[in-house]
Amino acid sequence: MFGVYTLSEQCGQSPFHWWADVPASKHPELYALAQTTIHGEPSVRYRGLFINDEAPALTSWWSRQHNSTAHRPLDAEFYRHVFDLLLRLKANYLWPAMWASFVPRPGNIFFTDDRANQQLADDYGIVVSTSHHEPMQRATNEWNETETGPWDWTANKENVTRFMEEGVQRAGRNESYFTLGMRGPNDGPIEADDPIAVLEDVFATERQLLSKYHGSEQSAKQVWTIYKEVATYYAAGLVPPDDVTLMFTDDNWGNVQRLPVGNETERAGGIGIYFHLEYVGTPKSYKWQNSNNLAKVYKDLFHSYARGADRIWVINVADIKPMELPFGFIMDLAWNSSSIDFASIPAYLRAFSEREFGSTHANEIASILLEHSRLVGRRKLESVVPTTYSVLNYHESERVLSEWADLATRTSTIAAVLPDTLQAAFFHLVRYPVQAGYLHHAIVLGQARNAQHGAERRNTANTVAQDILANFDRDFDLIEEYDALAGGKWAGIMSQPKLDYAAGASWKAPSRDVVANLSFVQPRQDMDYAFGNLGIYAEGSGSAARQGVICASIDESAPTDEDDGLAPLLPAMDPFGPRVRTVELFHRGDHRKSISWSAAPQHDWLRVEPRSGTVDAAHPEQRLSVSVDWPAVPRAFDDVVDIRVDFDSGPGMDLIRVPVVNRPALPDGFHGFPETAEGVVAIEAPHFQRASSSSSSPGVSSERTAGVAVAFEPIPHLGTRTASGALALRPYGAARASPAAARDAWVDYAFYLFDPATSSSAGINATLYINAALDTDPDTLPMRFSLTLDDETQPADDHYWTRVLEQPQTPGDLPPGWTDGVRDGVWTRTVRFKGPVAPGRHRVRWRVNSPEVYLEKLVLETREGGVKEAGLGPPETVRV
Repeated sequence: MFGVYTLSEQCGQSPFHWWADVPASKHPELYALAQTTIHGEPSVRYRGLFINDEAPALTSWWSRQHNSTAHRPLDAEFYRHVFDLLLRLKANYLWPAMWASFVPRPGNIFFTDDRANQQLADDYGIVVSTSHHEPMQRATNEWNETETGPWDWTANKENVTRFMEEGVQRAGRNESYFTLGMRGPNDGPIEADDPIAVLEDVFATERQLLSKYHGSEQSAKQVWTIYKEVATYYAAGLVPPDDVTLMFTDDNWGNVQRLPVGNETERAGGIGIYFHLEYVGTPKSYKWQNSNNLAKVYKDLFHSYARGADRIWVINVADIKPMELPFGFIMDLAWNSSSIDFASIPAYLRAFSEREFGSTHANEIASILLEHSRLVGRRKLESVVPTTYSVLNYHESERVLSEWADLATRTSTIAAVLPDTLQAAFFHLVRYPVQAGYLHHAIVLGQARNAQHGAERRNTANTVAQDILANFDRDFDLIEEYDALAGGKWAGIMSQPKLDYAAGASWKAPSRDVVANLSFVQPRQDMDYAFGNLGIYAEGSGSAARQGVICASIDESAPTDEDDGLAPLLPAMDPFGPRVRTVELFHRGDHRKSISWSAAPQHDWLRVEPRSGTVDAAHPEQRLSVSVDWPAVPRAFDDVVDIRVDFDSGPGMDLIRVPVVNRPALPDGFHGFPETAEGVVAIEAPHFQRASSSSSSPGVSSERTAGVAVAFEPIPHLGTRTASGALALRPYGAARASPAAARDAWVDYAFYLFDPATSSSAGINATLYINAALDTDPDTLPMRFSLTLDDETQPADDHYWTRVLEQPQTPGDLPPGWTDGVRDGVWTRTVRFKGPVAPGRHRVRWRVNSPEVYLEKLVLETREGGVKEAGLGPPETVRV
């Protein structure tokens, strides 16, 4: 069967022909080679999806497809399209839609919404199961508390058992995978003094029912999903019989929580994985758009397969759309685990793009998709808030928005040259995700910029606010374009609100999009005369905002006072820091009055461009670039110099302060990272200077891994805080098999101090950015790292190493700090090296005990306050 669909795809029929309106490629002739092709068994036996959280998008779309204002059940007509997609992706497993609803009650029920659903699945060869909390082929929505009492095993065992038995009877001989166990009401924990004892009784009863209708307890396939608090029961010793598949899960955010260890892979029932591409719940729901980085998805599922989780992979895809790309990616990996690795992701996207859009523009489309994957991997879209990225430091917010804007422009360029026949598919798979992602960032980050401009009393606060509202409209224009696509085929599928996402601590989605808290200034009003109508924003400085909330009485012939934080002060400049610093001159008074200005640096080697100009209603702000001609700067110069700005408003002049530090030449042969004058060394993990490998020992390794060299390798395309990827031990199997070999491998990062380190009690603060992961082997191999300075050594004993994650309060639970940190996609950990640390050459050495620790970046702060607050941390500093 899968061979037929493979031939169909090779002939030009995309698996997403219906779900993304991809037209079939037409060929004048088709050729078949006179040879037999055998693919062998799939890597993962049961592969499929979970339709979940399907309101409002999927359910409203399906109703609108049938011109119904009332709820339209997800019937056999709907599932025929689902099953066709599954087979074309070589998948064979389903958790059907099951979300509860109040409009109307009770919500989706696969087995009764259309009695043909189950038989249709069997006809297509789809194995039907139910979600982690729906036992014995019964949908939660079938339980009627009014008629049958509470969903409580202890208080209502007879009715609950009867409910389960009806599910077994109804399933008949259709191919099913029975979910064992149960949770409490509303997909919550069991309410009992001893939930483990309750579940042991539940298991026994469920297997008696299966024996009654299938001849023996082992005759029917069974799965127990170790999800949320159930993981703590498993850690406490609750284990179902050997023939039951253990389904490990991620943490709802794509971090696999537990993987098999010891003899768990020898279970007759095997091991499965339940993995999320979307989620509704704490700390913040994400379901509107695909926010999944393909390399991160690959990392966790590669680990899963390598560790023996190969019986079931079920993927929570929400409404199926718009998860086409990551879901297809996972199904390809599940079919043939060796067909994809980190390095081949661009090639995978190239093949995907050629299949959907032809070869002419496939390279550029693949590049767009790869960059989109990188950008969304930083943070789920719904978790991007105005404070996510810094407006003040490192041009961070501006850089992020610029990346999205560039990507949107590239996407529009391709859309303009694609034929009409491909426009709908391109909108589904590329243009909408990119342009909607750009507009989302433009709105949310625009709110931060608007707040800053309002605080600084800039006239552009009004313009930024208007741009936000314009983008708010453009965002809905895109939704309406989606609704009109293919003659209205997809009307309603993008109806999930996402703006002003549950302000505060709540995880809940908004019921309607809203843009709140915009700032406006009175454009006809002058600024306080003592400051004047020309504002000066020096990069990284909050002085302009402080001027906005003070009524000053100063000598108008003197510059603003630097002692009270009102003076514009640039970050320090040195030969190894940023080459250009920026200053913005802006109008903050009556917009009907133009302001002419000129800038004069104190020294000829201090360069400012432009040197003069005018701000007015048409051009309310101008950006100046400040740079230094370093060969002309006196040796060992270290002082604050000025740029005098004269203008025809208010006091008529001010000074921009520029700390300038000229550094001596680096010693011959030094390769690494010189510290900046601010006291920062930021290093992307793949950019190490020295490395040492080690060999796994035959005494602790398998024959296959014994003697294999274990070493750190760059991991491309994986990184929320880097452009170069991450760093991890490889080969994966050899490093896991021999923790001693893993600990012995190391990399060195060389850096150079020009001054004694004065951070952290006259030492150095090191901040590590580690790609998010959980302890999948929490008892025998929890993730640990060692970071040492110069000749400092750490004994090999794990007691002297630092855990990446704190131990959970309850075994099997999530670690402390998970709620606050998981949205960042990285764990940040700090190591403090006590001083004194003298000027000169130094190095830090990085070691880990597991190949599941992926380092993205490390930042050394050599001066107190050198590292400024920023969502992504400081960008990488100069490497020589």
